This record gives sequence, structure tokens and C-alpha cells, in this order.
Amino acid sequence: MCPVYINRIASIHAESSNEKPYFSAQEPDYKEMITNANLRRRMSRMIKMGVACGLECLKDISPEKVDAIITATGLGCLADTEKFMNALMDNREQMPNPTAFIQSTFNTIGAQIALLLKIHAYNVTYVHRGLSFESALTDGIMSIAEGKQHVLAGAMDEITPTSYIIQQRLGLLKGTTAGEGAQFFLLSAQKEEQTFAELKGVDTFITRMSAPEISNRMHHFLKSHELAPEDIDWFISGKNGQEATDAVYTELEHSLFPHALHSSFKEQCGEYQTASSYALWMAAKALKEEASSRYALIYNQYQGINHSIILIKRCTS
Repeated sequence: MCPVYINRIASIHAESSNEKPYFSAQEPDYKEMITNANLRRRMSRMIKMGVACGLECLKDISPEKVDAIITATGLGCLADTEKFMNALMDNREQMPNPTAFIQSTFNTIGAQIALLLKIHAYNVTYVHRGLSFESALTDGIMSIAEGKQHVLAGAMDEITPTSYIIQQRLGLLKGTTAGEGAQFFLLSAQKEEQTFAELKGVDTFITRMSAPEISNRMHHFLKSHELAPEDIDWFISGKNGQEATDAVYTELEHSLFPHALHSSFKEQCGEYQTASSYALWMAAKALKEEASSRYALIYNQYQGINHSIILIKRCTS
């Protein structure tokens, strides 16, 4: 495949613990990024978070150079969805205000970024549960292969008190802490001075699999990139505190990557459907700042069904 470089990154994520039972993102001062006060006031928390993160990633980049905006989310704008549903019930399904519905649609953030920067280019949003971000990355890689030079790819999800309670009642948070965040990446066909890393490949699969089956899948993935497990210097797993899935990660660490540096990321950002975007942000940032690792492999699974592998390589001058 054609080389794909991660030239810019941006993230809004949890930076410290708080009194809430879940990880809540530490938000910046939106006035500096979204200068239109009327527009900013109409935006929900998640829209502001996603738009600001995307704008930060494109800072100092001419909008004419952006050939595509590809976003991803697992659950979309939950606060706006809740607001619209409550209005439906309060008004007995008669003449509800359409604003909350319009802003609850999944493509709102990508559209807002395009409108603010006047980017008239390919614009799509993926909503594929635990593989939403990986789908956006795959589309970004294909877009670069088709000849596009710069693609903005990102993911965002939020958590609200209501969604937290619902996830608890469904048993989705046993042993783990929920989270939220927004991460954006500028994928480019050419390497630049500030390039963070090279995105080598993405693989996804949907089914319940044992550790040996996952190991076999990883072997084939690495072989397709002319690599062996011994070439991986840093293995990043999506451990989240749930014993069943964490045991799979640990077995892979011992069987496939015993020589590699092992780390996880969800103790920093929490569990959510696009949390792997935080792992990629973390890895790309570390590969640029440190020279100890050459290849980093991110393996994440969501609810034991959605599996993804992301391979990145440190860029050398």
C-alpha cells in the first residue's frame, strides 16, 4: 500500500481523576477555537469537543489542502439525543423542537468542521460500534491510495449520567471505568518535518475468538507487512479491568510479544467505543518523542466481539 503518514494529532481527553464515577474529558477554552459566540452557544458539549479537536488538528493548515474529512463515533451526540427524546415525551410526540434532533445526528461534527473552514471535500462519518474509528482509518488509508494528499480522520464519543446508568444496568461496566474523548489525525501521503509516525496498516474482525485464534490472526497481519512478532517493540493493549478479556491480552503478551514493551491505555481514558483513537494518539506522540521503539502494535477489543489491530512505525529523519 502507499505510505500513509500521521503528520498532525490532537486530543481532548481525561487528564486527571474527578469526583465522577467515570472519566470525564478535560475540555479547553472553546472561545479561542470556536470564535463565533452564537454558534458556540448552540453547540452541545460533544459537538464543541469534537469540532475544537478537529480544528486544533488542522491549525495552520490551509483548508484548500484538506481532501477529506472522515469522522467516527460509537454512540454519537448522546446529550442531544437525550434532549430530543425527553422533548418527545414531554410534548406527547407533538411539535418537538427539531434543533436537538438535527444536532444529534452522527455526522454533525464532520459537517461543522467543513462549514467552519469552508472545506468542500469528501465528508463521511462511520458508526460501526467498537470498530468505528478503525473504519475511518481504513477509509483514510484508501483515500490516500486513491491520490488524496491530506485526510482529516478522527473519532469522538461522550458519556452522560444517563448513559452511564444505562450501561451499568446492562452490565457493560463490570470491572471497568467508562470514559470519553475526541482524537483527530491528519493523514498525509508525504512525510514532513513534524511527522509523528507512519500508519502501516489496520485490521478488524467481528466475532468471539480465543487467544490462539487472535494470535493466528496477528501472525497473518504481521506477515502481510513482512514482519514477525519479534519486530514489534511496543505492544499496546486495551486492558480495561474485566478479567475475561484482560486474560486474553496477557496471554498474547506472553506468547507473541514477550520481548516487547507492554502497556495499556484505558486506565487513562476509560472504556468507550472509539477509545482506540486515544491509543493511536498516545502511541504516535510517544514514537515522535522517544527513540526506543520502532514498531508499535495496538490491539483492542470491545465487548469481546469487535477486534482491531493498528500498526504504526516511527519515522526516522
